[in-house]
Order: sequence, then C-alpha cells, then structure tokens
Amino acid sequence: MHYQEKIDKIFGKGSLWKHRTLRTLFDPNSSEYNQTTMDKKLEILKKIKENEIDLTELLNDYKEFYTEENKIHVVDVADEGLEILLKQETK
Repeated sequence: MHYQEKIDKIFGKGSLWKHRTLRTLFDPNSSEYNQTTMDKKLEILKKIKENEIDLTELLNDYKEFYTEENKIHVVDVADEGLEILLKQETK
C-alpha cells in the first residue's frame, strides 16, 4: 500500500487529507512544514504511532516516492525532519 494511502486511512475519513504528503513532518524546507506548528506536527506523529505504522518503513516509502518524483532535495532532508520531530517529542 502506498504510504499516502496509509495516511489517508488514519486521517482522511473519505477525503484527501491536506497533510497526506507528510512534507509537513519530514521536509523542514517546505511551505507545508513552515505553515504547521510543532504541536500539530507532534499530534500527527502521535496519531501515526498510535496506528502502529512503522516510522522507518513510512520514511523509506516517503523517500522512495520523492525519489521517483525526482525531488531529491525532499529526500535529502527527510532524516533531518524526522530527527527534529523526535527531539521535540522527548521534551
């Protein structure tokens, strides 16, 4: 299953959820990321974890998608984006 479909099942409730690309979480250089508060990011991350989605697998699927989209600049910062979130989560 495509990673965005997994996210849709959690958040979409029958429609395309606005954060479905997950650039909100993993791309610190994106407008999606910058327009979303850290509290909202952590809320999204918590919901993903509560639904037992493996973060490593999710991040790998995310990177694969953006590699296929030829958006290497998005792939290059994904680990950094996750690291920022995980540091905030432990505060």
